[in-house]
Amino acid sequence: MPPWLGIVIGAHALNAVAFLVDKYLLAKAVPRPAVYAFYVGALGSLGILLLPFDWQLPSGWLWVLDGAAGATFVVALLLFFTALKRGEASRVVSYIGGTIPIWTLLLAYMFLGERLGQRELIAFMLLVAGSALIAREGSGGAAHRRHAYAAASLAAIAFAVSTVLMKLVFLHQSFLSGFAWTRAGAALAALAILLHAPSRRAIVTPERRPRGASAGLFFGGQVAGALGFLTIQYAISIASPTLVNALQGVQYAILFFLAVLLGARIPQLRERLAPRIVAQKAAAIALIGVGLIMLAAV
Repeated sequence: MPPWLGIVIGAHALNAVAFLVDKYLLAKAVPRPAVYAFYVGALGSLGILLLPFDWQLPSGWLWVLDGAAGATFVVALLLFFTALKRGEASRVVSYIGGTIPIWTLLLAYMFLGERLGQRELIAFMLLVAGSALIAREGSGGAAHRRHAYAAASLAAIAFAVSTVLMKLVFLHQSFLSGFAWTRAGAALAALAILLHAPSRRAIVTPERRPRGASAGLFFGGQVAGALGFLTIQYAISIASPTLVNALQGVQYAILFFLAVLLGARIPQLRERLAPRIVAQKAAAIALIGVGLIMLAAV
């Protein structure tokens, strides 16, 4: 099994936990997605603390590249949290993750010159098919679901752009230095949210902030998400960004199982468990599993 594959699997497990925390808090404690995106982007500035371990100043156009990579990630977060608030956790996250690899494949082909081998391409298609199946809804969706998927589609494009930009960063800078400077760009983008008056009022109003147990849960979720994000970025620096993103199927399986286990006690995480839906998700997880096995054999 390629070394980066184990890293990605562990990272997606951490992200599954973080996304469930996101869903719970967006439904209960933080009503405006812009507030949540601000906190996540601002906390990302802690990545700057890595600079003393590998101090390198970007030169010329690398400043723009670092800033753009970080800023597009915050934009993607804002769109993601908007979609997550409006839809079911496993379906919205799965839909975004199922389309991110497609956009990443196209962008990496055009701007990175990336080409997948035959086995990798088959594994990629299985992983994406599994993700699409687990995210598929029946006909007659409500209007708020359509709005959720509109935001989710834009989030997928933004995440793919950020991923390809991050790969470009790592091709021209060391991992720690490149990661730290892109987090500075993300922090600036988070501060830009304050220019929007309604979002600024929500951020500075005390009752809009996570408090008590919600605050502890928020920071715990962010620790899991930060560790997952850091390891994903490291995998992107040493492997194909398209395959790294396609492996989010592992995350969906974990996300679904956790939602089933916790949904009985936490209504915000509850999923529909009709026999047809369970069979559909089981088939999707099987496809994801086969794709994962094929990648492990590369």
